[in-house]
Amino acid sequence: MQAEQTRLLYRNAPTGTAVTAVAAPLLAYFQWGAIAHAAVLAWLAYTFAVLVGRAVLARRYWQSGRDGDDESGRWITAFAAGAGVAGAGWGAAGVALYPHASPMNQVFLIFVLGGMMLGGASVLAARPEAFLAFLLPTGLLPAIRLLAEGDQEHLAMGLLAVIFTVAVVATTWRFYQTIASSLELTFVNQDLLADLQAAIEHTDDLNRQLERRVEERTAELHQANERLRAEIRHREQMEEELLRQRKLESLGVLAGGIAHDFNNFLTIVQGSIDLARMRLDPGDPTRRVFDRTEAACQRAMLLSSQLLTFAKGGAPVRRIVSVRALVLDAAQLARAGAAVRVDVEAGDDLWPVEADAGQMGQVLHNIFLNAKQAMPEGGVIDVRAQNVSAGAEGAGGAARVRVAIRDHGGGIAPENLSKVFDPYFTTKRAGSGLGLATAYAIVTKHGGRLLVESKPGDGAVFVIDLPASQSPAAAPAPRPAAARLQKGTGRVLVMDDEEALRALLSQVLKRLGYDVATARDGAEAIALFEAAAAAGRAFDAVLLDLTVPGGMGGADAAARLRQIDPLTKLVASSGYADAPVMSSFRDYGFDDVLPKPWGAAQLSDVVRRVLADEGDDAARAESPGLRNL
Repeated sequence: MQAEQTRLLYRNAPTGTAVTAVAAPLLAYFQWGAIAHAAVLAWLAYTFAVLVGRAVLARRYWQSGRDGDDESGRWITAFAAGAGVAGAGWGAAGVALYPHASPMNQVFLIFVLGGMMLGGASVLAARPEAFLAFLLPTGLLPAIRLLAEGDQEHLAMGLLAVIFTVAVVATTWRFYQTIASSLELTFVNQDLLADLQAAIEHTDDLNRQLERRVEERTAELHQANERLRAEIRHREQMEEELLRQRKLESLGVLAGGIAHDFNNFLTIVQGSIDLARMRLDPGDPTRRVFDRTEAACQRAMLLSSQLLTFAKGGAPVRRIVSVRALVLDAAQLARAGAAVRVDVEAGDDLWPVEADAGQMGQVLHNIFLNAKQAMPEGGVIDVRAQNVSAGAEGAGGAARVRVAIRDHGGGIAPENLSKVFDPYFTTKRAGSGLGLATAYAIVTKHGGRLLVESKPGDGAVFVIDLPASQSPAAAPAPRPAAARLQKGTGRVLVMDDEEALRALLSQVLKRLGYDVATARDGAEAIALFEAAAAAGRAFDAVLLDLTVPGGMGGADAAARLRQIDPLTKLVASSGYADAPVMSSFRDYGFDDVLPKPWGAAQLSDVVRRVLADEGDDAARAESPGLRNL
């Protein structure tokens, strides 16, 4: 506030300078005839000298630019000093220019001094140092001069001059307080305005922050909604997968039992055909009937294999295979006799997979068949096989080989898209509804995924994802020659719960040159085995049926037989596709497997191989029996 008061003093200084510049010459001129000229000139020179000094001080103040509170005290002191010197000059005028003989000049002098005091009160009221320094000498020096005369008139005039001076000083003091209050209120208002401005800026800043937070929160909510939608879609897919798996499991329980009995029947039919052929002459026309019957058995075996695909526990017999070779073979087969073109994009750098080549061939065949049926007038099937690195989108965290098969048919209706892998679901008049369901079950059992994408009118694409293998693919084994019967010698023990199968096995093996004994279940087989060993006529090989309802099965019997004679050759046989035993027979103590349904040539090959002890893992994996698993 002191700085502002200083600015008011120096701002009003020109007014005081102008009044002094006018009043001093007029007073000198008016008193020139009543006062000695030297006194008038001396006073006038003094007044103008003070006037010039104060003007110079004011100019320096404005040029300095130092109007803060720290410098204000010095400038106020300088200003008050100038005001005091000026007041002393005007007070001296009341003494030196007072005319004794001219009442008119006396009145004019008192009038001018009173006017200067009133003018100085308004100009110098900003600071008490300034107006007291000017008013007191200006008013009191003439009052003292009048009181010094001693007569009644002068005493009255001196007393009035004192009263006037006190009144002017008091009035100026109140004026000063008013100015101080106004300035203080101004500063308070300025502080309030500054606080208000700061509050407005702070509010604006808070609003901007709030807007940013709202935008960020909105973006977070949008992302959360997207994640939630993705999670919902994922859960819906998982629920569909789970429902499909449950359907397949339910079908598997039924299919396993049906396939077991069905394969027993097929084995009896196929074995009986082979046994009858053994007794016919090569040119007998009855062989044609048996050939047609055998062809029907083969188609029934294919249906049985599809049922076994769904059976619980039916695992593929895996080897390291080339995906490129599987795709090219399936594409070549799809082109045969069809009005479609198959374009394959499969590089030589495709990773191998650990898979059952026969089952994966069935998967590709079923998908190619579906693609051809989607384009009855012909078209192009695009096939692309590629490697998918670990961590890539859709790879499930592991390296995979992906095969995408796209047709350009009419597409799949949206309401049917989630049902295409369901067993017995089909939109074709001649379809069984097992093709794609079989493919789905096979891929799932290989630890892979089978997906479909389609839009009506834009065709469909089936995507097969299989776990990649780090091992190189095995070289393809040479195709075996046409199956032929292989005779041999030795004692063979056959265990099967089906009487017809026991009789068939006994006849075929005897026809091949073996000495055969039969048992209904594992317990009877163990008893016969122990009796034969005690009599010195041990069995060279034992053929065990794995599933015996209500009795000891082949797996338990094999463990007991191994304890009796660790060198006994054991062969597992089943129509139930009991995967742990049939795909890993050595882990359960068996030397080979004979899956149902089998033919006489297949039976002769397995028995001969076991008794000769010539089979190794690779040969057994390529045997006809394992290929039919």
